[in-house]
Amino acid sequence: MLYKIRFLITAVLLCFTTVLTAQLPNNLSRVKSSDITDAQLQEFITKAQNSGLSEDQVIQELQRRRMPTMEIESLKTRIAALISPSKTPANSTAIHESRSSISVQTPEEQIQSNTIFGSELFSNPSLSFEPDLRLPTPKNYTLGPDDKLLLDIYGTNISQQSLMVNAEGTVYIKYAGPVQVNGLTIEEASKIINTKLSKYYPAITTGQTKVILSLTGIRAIKVMVLGAVKKPGTYSLSSLATLFNALYVSGGPTDNGSFRNIELVRNNKVIVLADLYDFLLNSNQKANVRLMDNDVIKIPFAKTQIDITGEVNRPGIFEMQATETLQDAINFAGGYKSNAFKARITGLRNTDFDRLVLDIIKDSIAKFIPQNGDSYTIGSIINKFQNRLIIEGAVFKPGNYSLDNNKVTITDLLQKAEGLREDAYTGRALVIRTKEDLTKEVISINLATDSGKNFILQKEDVLQVSSIFDIKDNFPVNIHGAVRKPGVYTFDDSLSLKALILKAGGFAENATGMGIEIARRKRDVEVNNPQSPIVEIIKIDDDKDLSNPTSDVQLKPFDIVTIKIDPYYKSQITVSIEGEVLIPGVYTLTSRVEKISDLIKRAGGTLYTANINGARLIRVNKLYENEIELAKKIAQSSAHDSSNVVVSTETKHYKEVAINLEKIMKSPGSKEDILLEEGDKIEIPTINNMVTISGEVFNPLIISYDENKKLREYLYDAGGVAKSGNKKRIFVVYPNGKAGKTKKILGIFRKYPEVTAGSKIFVPKEPEKKETDYAKTSIIITGLSAFITAVALAFQITK
Repeated sequence: MLYKIRFLITAVLLCFTTVLTAQLPNNLSRVKSSDITDAQLQEFITKAQNSGLSEDQVIQELQRRRMPTMEIESLKTRIAALISPSKTPANSTAIHESRSSISVQTPEEQIQSNTIFGSELFSNPSLSFEPDLRLPTPKNYTLGPDDKLLLDIYGTNISQQSLMVNAEGTVYIKYAGPVQVNGLTIEEASKIINTKLSKYYPAITTGQTKVILSLTGIRAIKVMVLGAVKKPGTYSLSSLATLFNALYVSGGPTDNGSFRNIELVRNNKVIVLADLYDFLLNSNQKANVRLMDNDVIKIPFAKTQIDITGEVNRPGIFEMQATETLQDAINFAGGYKSNAFKARITGLRNTDFDRLVLDIIKDSIAKFIPQNGDSYTIGSIINKFQNRLIIEGAVFKPGNYSLDNNKVTITDLLQKAEGLREDAYTGRALVIRTKEDLTKEVISINLATDSGKNFILQKEDVLQVSSIFDIKDNFPVNIHGAVRKPGVYTFDDSLSLKALILKAGGFAENATGMGIEIARRKRDVEVNNPQSPIVEIIKIDDDKDLSNPTSDVQLKPFDIVTIKIDPYYKSQITVSIEGEVLIPGVYTLTSRVEKISDLIKRAGGTLYTANINGARLIRVNKLYENEIELAKKIAQSSAHDSSNVVVSTETKHYKEVAINLEKIMKSPGSKEDILLEEGDKIEIPTINNMVTISGEVFNPLIISYDENKKLREYLYDAGGVAKSGNKKRIFVVYPNGKAGKTKKILGIFRKYPEVTAGSKIFVPKEPEKKETDYAKTSIIITGLSAFITAVALAFQITK
């Protein structure tokens, strides 16, 4: 862990050096580590993994630029605290937190760019500002070319006609002819059409016929958006579209575009000067007017933009009007957060040649006028208390308390903390006092004396009251064997044997009170005598009555108690049998020597449909946990081996035991007749007259069993062995779990295993040959040739 922390410190220092190299001159003699905020250090840490230099190289670079050694060490300490906060003692926060200061950015540091206030209005996909076309036609809506109308005449006369306003602004009405409607509202157009049609429908005059004109389809208008806009151009919009609709489809103002001086130009005159801040801050839509055909929207560049970061509710880049103050900008940013430092705001300002640091006190914020390019940082409040006292340890309410006056005693502070706990150690308490130079002083106090109780406390004093358990070891005692909850328990004063058994849940069912052993440490071992006992064994013979105090024994720390198992107690052994027997089910063994043949006899014997050769025994794997642990250890050890050994950690709770039930039934009690154990299960399947052929054959299949067929013939039925098949390794798995493999006679002739009903023939894949395999083959062929030559020569000599 320490190595990782040191590596990260080196990498972070490298990032810090890179930043300094890019932004500061060669002289770093005035740079202090306190000028770097925790947030900036955290940012450097996130980039530190890509570092490639050593710690010495980084320090040399900082020293070459004349950075003071004290500041380098301070920077390393702060980085280590950020990387490993869990290593900091619990009380160090209370003791050291007064050293924190206001986070102030230096002029040389880059200002992180924030989001432009209002830009999310146009980048949020869930906002579209599309006009609602399902609203009733607005009263002030004026008709124009391409509008669609519906003329409905009902009453004494009935007629309906769809109308389209043409390019000249007229509609053609049956009987009435062309009617000019361009620039008229629906209400105005209805009156003109009523007057025209009353000549042909007299009932209109009497009211017996009604005429209704409605808008069924709105026209499109052309609107031009230009200036500092993300997507300038001419847009075809609905005639119900407003200024905000046009701004949305055009992407809104650019990063340096104005949100507060957007001009809507109609007939070469600016009719609206929109300020989007009115909408964003006050939900005021007075500038969201309806657009007309050939309107022009002009977005100028922002004249004054400032950046506000730090402890405000909405950091960002804000556009300011000429008369607005820094307080207005703070309001735009949603106001201060609860932990904001309001007494002073620090800012940066660009001049024609360099940058200035701004320092605005609280009384000047409401009058201060920001300038374009200013950036302001709202720091957090000073992590320092005016009147804090801290109490820790064995009191009922530890924590922070106020120093009401300059004469608060330890007794007063204990009363605020609701007094000492019963386990408090009063012989010595510690007062950690912070001096003016922030160094610490430890003062020992005896809480049992008047001088200790009346000790006068000062600001930032930390009173630490220890518990008696903090200064006392916890001694263990161990109990194992036939108890319900064996394990390690804490030794308490006057702990007895029967009390410990009671703690462990009492005796188990199979326990005996006889032969209880207590192994006790010896403190007088003869170290030079190898035969010297290292423990004292105390043996106790008793019954299991925990209420009888006569045979109870007082225990000592580190005692190990062993409760024996009753040798005459045996639990039942249950086994099961399934499949083709007369009475399958679960059986309890009558003795520990009951065998497979006995169980089958108790189950009524096998049925005529039983596949005797396919019977198998399933047994509980008692070494399951040990096998898992062993496999894991082998895998861990082989992980460091260059041979890359792969070890499977897979194992099973159960394992199959191959049996020959036919021999067992013929010769009960023979060596094939296995003794049964707890959890054993015998499975006797139904006769299976099929043979399965799989693996590297051309046509894997399941075929009926023929007692006259050999293995080769079954392979022919499957299309033969594929080129990738390994004929030397063909094997057969029999129904009872046993397997037969291919053998060689005299090392030359193959003898395939016998095939029975229910068998599975498997052809494995030929392993890939390596160069060493070819070398071995060459050696074998050479040796075989020499052998044949020698035999031939010997044969000739005998002739």
